Amino acid sequence: MKTLTRSDWTWIVGITIISVTINPALKSIGLLPADVFKSLGIFFPGLPQIVFGPLIAFLTLLCFVKTGEPLVFPVIGVLRALSLAFVFPKNPEHLGTCIAGILVGFIAWAMLRNAANVRLGTWLPTLSALYAGFYAAGNYATTLYFGPAKQTAEILGSSGITLGIIAGSVVLGLVFGAAAYGLMKLAVRLGSTTMALQLRPRPA
Repeated sequence: MKTLTRSDWTWIVGITIISVTINPALKSIGLLPADVFKSLGIFFPGLPQIVFGPLIAFLTLLCFVKTGEPLVFPVIGVLRALSLAFVFPKNPEHLGTCIAGILVGFIAWAMLRNAANVRLGTWLPTLSALYAGFYAAGNYATTLYFGPAKQTAEILGSSGITLGIIAGSVVLGLVFGAAAYGLMKLAVRLGSTTMALQLRPRPA
């Protein structure tokens, strides 16, 4: 990460702060998705992931496109998981964001190593979709392992809803990823920022 510019570091720090504070911030103003879904009477364990998975994928992808640094995925993912564990200690299953960050970070690294075979406009939305999908699936997997028996039974007993939330996260992740790529292209065209990601192999 020695080649990162001051602007890159500003983006990394800013998006990291947003990613690790968005849950407590929404909770403090009563707009936490879990509470909103409960008030609407449509709550299901893990349902808020369909909001946070695509949203964090969108933010992290913006950071990746700006900096060209695949490490932003696992770093932000791990820090967000630690934040959730601190703010919501009764929910130890919040590891999906960490799992997603590590897996997608590795995929992003492999993508950069095989730049000649990659189309930026296709793979960036795909990365976002994978992040959102891994986020939801990872949270469910860790919930089944660490969560209370009642919650586990509800998830397993309504497997169609569970799979629907994962699939919905993937679809929204794809949409948010395309939006992130389009937004960055527009920002570059308007001259308001630069896009470091060129999909050229890193020097050995």
